[in-house]
Amino acid sequence: MRYGLTTLAALVLSFPVLAADAVNFAVVQPDTFTTPHALSNAWADYDNDGDLDLVVAYGHGVLKLFQNTNNVFTDVAVKAGLGPVADEAALAPIEFRSAAWGDYDGDGNLDLYVGTRFAGTGKPPAFNRSFLYHSNGNGTFTEVAQKMGVDAPGASVRQASFIDLDGDGDLDLFMADRNGANRMFRNDGGAFVDIAENVGLADKRFTVGVCWFDMDKDGDLDAFVANQDGGTDAFYKNDKGMFTDVAPQLGMNHPGRAKDEGGVGCSVGDYDNDGNLDIFVATYGDNLLYRSNGNGTFTDVAQKMGITGHGHNVGASWGDFDNDGLLDIFVGAYHDTEATDILYRNTGTGFVNVITPVMNGSDHGVQWADFDQDGDLDLSLTNDFSKAVARHTLLRNNLSDAARKKSLAVMVRDAKGKFAPGAEVRLFDAAGKILGSRLVHTGDGYNSQSVTPVYFGLAADGPVTVEVTYITAKGRVTQKQAGVKPAEWAGKTLTVTQKP
Repeated sequence: MRYGLTTLAALVLSFPVLAADAVNFAVVQPDTFTTPHALSNAWADYDNDGDLDLVVAYGHGVLKLFQNTNNVFTDVAVKAGLGPVADEAALAPIEFRSAAWGDYDGDGNLDLYVGTRFAGTGKPPAFNRSFLYHSNGNGTFTEVAQKMGVDAPGASVRQASFIDLDGDGDLDLFMADRNGANRMFRNDGGAFVDIAENVGLADKRFTVGVCWFDMDKDGDLDAFVANQDGGTDAFYKNDKGMFTDVAPQLGMNHPGRAKDEGGVGCSVGDYDNDGNLDIFVATYGDNLLYRSNGNGTFTDVAQKMGITGHGHNVGASWGDFDNDGLLDIFVGAYHDTEATDILYRNTGTGFVNVITPVMNGSDHGVQWADFDQDGDLDLSLTNDFSKAVARHTLLRNNLSDAARKKSLAVMVRDAKGKFAPGAEVRLFDAAGKILGSRLVHTGDGYNSQSVTPVYFGLAADGPVTVEVTYITAKGRVTQKQAGVKPAEWAGKTLTVTQKP
């Protein structure tokens, strides 16, 4: 899709822009993050040293693993066993398109799943497949995708998500394939088994983004599926392990798209702090903001809330960057060969664009994380081909000290101590009023899944109650921790572990 100058100008001018000093981000280690054609990025503490590290997937068959040591990043991919799978010339047509962290074998060490796309012509090479890097627990990885049954030869793997689909305590793996039917790999211990066809998840549309959460609050994970190339979107409702696409009856499928339009990336967050999880969908076309009605139905309020414009919108992710207690959203977008990113600040009554030039650096991946643990969200962006950047960019958020103190990071663990994707976290004040809701990461920001704490900005001081809802084989299981004083957790993470 291409846009003339008049259309592009209208796209930019349609968002009122606040003063540049409303946001203050600075580029981190520009001499380190120089490799071009970055596509996907995902955060996790892979070495269990207490800080967040970053993996970046590139469009020429390269992975980089940036180890965080005292907030300084060093690429250790080759040392860790994530080096090239073939020589550079052979890798040229292979793009690493997705990355997902998850401890699939429950040994306490995070493993890494990476999907590829063949961008050349003719017969794809043998290494056009997915890679599953099993952590050895010592900072190195062993590639086991074929052994575990998830190598998916020839697939164009976009979103990959580790989730516990069946509530049996181990992580299963969903794989969105833009070339063919989506796959749902059930974790059977010694290997994964694709059950997508049996349970109704083998969508053959051109899937790019998937968001898993309990949309109807019935105790199991459902999946919103964003489809490209003119395809309609899907919303798979989970009913005792069987899935039905209810997007048409919910009015969320968007029929009649042109061939060059479609859903790309989705992100789940409670933007209006009513306790219900809403969905943002970045599209080739008009972005969508689905407000949850709290009963398993949704209303598109994008235009009403100031989310307007028509363009190439790719990755999006919710994050309260200014610690005012309201979720904002960053959208990575492009026009021709230039990034046209949007940072939608949530005012409580709508959204306004507050992007600054230093932040306009993504045409694909978007990930928020407080990598320096100073109480505000930093930003990791990937850029494939935009002329001004065309690389990965890491940005540090420079909020004031006073604003940084108004935050709380919560890491959610299941009863076995593992990361619990799909769990929900809510904060309440001393009077019982809800302050906000967050979803434990199941994938967003364009083709990635991070393992990070959920993060709350707080408009006011005072103790809070932390409520965590786990999605289990027994349904929704909720536990609370009252009297949490955020000031006591400054620079630290509150860990909540599911009670047996």
